[in-house]
Amino acid sequence: MKKLQADQGMLYYLVKSRNPKIAQKIKETGKVETIVVGLGGQGTRHAELMQQYGTTITSGIAPGKGGTRLMETIPVYDNVKDCLKKHPYIAAASIWRHYSTAKDATIEIIEAGIPLVTLISEGIPLKDVRDIIVAARKNNTMLIGGNTPGIIFPPENIKIGMLPDIFYPEETSSNSFGPKGVTIISRSGAILYHLSDALASVGIAQNAVIGVGGDGAIGSTFRELVPVVMGYKHTDLVVVAGEIGGYQEELLAEDIKNNPKKYPKPIVTLISGANAPEGKTMGHAGAIVSPGKAYGTFQSKKAALESVGIPVVNSQYDLIKEVKKKLNNKTYFDVNNYFEKMKSVWDAPPKKVGWGTLITKVEPNNLIISGYSLQDIVKQKGFLDTAFLLIEGEFPDKKSLEDIRKIAITAAKIPAPKIKRLKDEDISKTLVKYLLVDEKIAKFQGEGVNKNVEKTAFAIGRMARFLACALGNEKTLENIRDNEPFSHIIYRAITGNEKADNKKSKMIEAMITACVDHGVTPPSAQATLIASSTRAAYEVAVAHGIGAITDVHGGAGAKAAEFFDECILKSKKEKISLEVATRNLMREYIESGKRIEGMGHRIHNKDPRRDVLWNFADQTGVAGKHVELSKMVTKIFSQVRGMTLPINVDGVIGAIVADMGLDPSIAKALFIYGRTAGLSAHYFEEIMSQPRMRRINFAEAIYKGRKLRKVT
Repeated sequence: MKKLQADQGMLYYLVKSRNPKIAQKIKETGKVETIVVGLGGQGTRHAELMQQYGTTITSGIAPGKGGTRLMETIPVYDNVKDCLKKHPYIAAASIWRHYSTAKDATIEIIEAGIPLVTLISEGIPLKDVRDIIVAARKNNTMLIGGNTPGIIFPPENIKIGMLPDIFYPEETSSNSFGPKGVTIISRSGAILYHLSDALASVGIAQNAVIGVGGDGAIGSTFRELVPVVMGYKHTDLVVVAGEIGGYQEELLAEDIKNNPKKYPKPIVTLISGANAPEGKTMGHAGAIVSPGKAYGTFQSKKAALESVGIPVVNSQYDLIKEVKKKLNNKTYFDVNNYFEKMKSVWDAPPKKVGWGTLITKVEPNNLIISGYSLQDIVKQKGFLDTAFLLIEGEFPDKKSLEDIRKIAITAAKIPAPKIKRLKDEDISKTLVKYLLVDEKIAKFQGEGVNKNVEKTAFAIGRMARFLACALGNEKTLENIRDNEPFSHIIYRAITGNEKADNKKSKMIEAMITACVDHGVTPPSAQATLIASSTRAAYEVAVAHGIGAITDVHGGAGAKAAEFFDECILKSKKEKISLEVATRNLMREYIESGKRIEGMGHRIHNKDPRRDVLWNFADQTGVAGKHVELSKMVTKIFSQVRGMTLPINVDGVIGAIVADMGLDPSIAKALFIYGRTAGLSAHYFEEIMSQPRMRRINFAEAIYKGRKLRKVT
């Protein structure tokens, strides 16, 4: 069913009455942002249920848990101040803190300017409740509770609290919800569920349900809430569900008598506890009749309400009868359809087991990083932009990009540890050595909300230095300028040329960016995730991943470059066309059982990074015979073997590296360098969102990140 637009519903109306600025943002975005305060067992469990219902939970607030994630996707902050720096338009909060800490947490939220606060916590001392209510009034906050089951807005699919998903809205068509219906305001959560069932059984919709709370002192009472919800134009009737104890109902009756114009719509009241003896509680601190008092009894409440023309009932049957009478037998949906839909919900199979990642979605012929296609990223963004995206889920603004460029430059300037590289040692092993002995990476800590991306930027700068050392090019980094593009640093480290070529720098950066990530299933990502699960240090976990990049995983580009070199050499030596030379050499490889690297992919039959790198090579003028051959090799292989094996990103990078006159091993170095950013992202995501020492089934990973969007 299509839910009601956010700016058409009751919640929007309530927020607008308290904070028009946030209401305007809701109107612009179509989204009501909420937060969950207190992430113990109850807060965490109901946050998941709220999200499943349709509530937008923007963040969690839990001291000491800042920098982690709730349900793998939702950022958690230590306090609301940090949250509002990133998310300034929070409309509502639910508070799940223990009664001993609920006061400070609630007042912090109220004073932050969040217009609607639902205080779930129960048993809060009266002196604390007094201070909370004073703060709410001072800041024009609508406070619901404490000891409330929460509030729910069925047409908008939004709930804030622990109410179940049984309340049903108006249907304006076979697939759309509407805003009209009955608004229920209740002191008891349990009674709410019965009221919903009773009303829905005869086709009466609920557009909003508010549990005011069962404690003796609460933020918003019947007298305050009933006139407010009547101001919402789509509320046709208000059901007030009261109970014995206190005098909310009597005060409501008195206000109706003194201010009848505030109550232009019909009210039906259900009062429970008709037969409760004096002194008997009904489960709430506020539901107790004090002996000898003339208020708080069923009789006193009934008499007060009936004296101002409000019918009072004591059963579901009588409630249905009275509401139908007031609404002239109006119905809001087909009851049979309602029962069928509810049955489909109740009979739905259990949710598929899985765990979430926000980083990369891998699908045939497409790689999506936080909603952006990698090929578009390569085309329009640089390596540092992409590293920021991998960690933070968004591209950096100009200031943030400049900040991390400076960090990377600073890191690249620092001399590398003295490492002995053995003869013919795999470059991945050499880089692992540097990572593990470099105290600079181990000691560097970022600051503030971007600390993880700052750590990554520092590591990227150090890796440039390590690569320069491993390739014998460290001298080229001795005179780095503070204002130098970081792509020039990479170029110098990779090529050994002190003077950077701008076009070739961009070409190298594009190849690195094309390699940043391929989801959680490659061996390098798995190795980093397993180490992260044990809470290994950052550099240790990333080193695990890089150590898994061997000739089997990540080495195909170098092998492809060597193969293309052989083909071109054979063509020249034998004075035959490049196509014939390649065909003959392929046959030799196949007959001797040798693999032709850089071709084929377990997921893509057209590698999404292929064309953008070819275009880059053409635009930058580096494309030559090797790139020309890379464009022919799939056709030639099909002629030789009778099967299609498309060239992959490794093959394209190998061809470009060869055309740039670089050693074939550079192709692997570029792969490792790019993958450093992706491995960093997986490290931080694991420690932020997953329990320690979890049993990881990589096949169960589910992409929960942003939907496809355009790079601008």
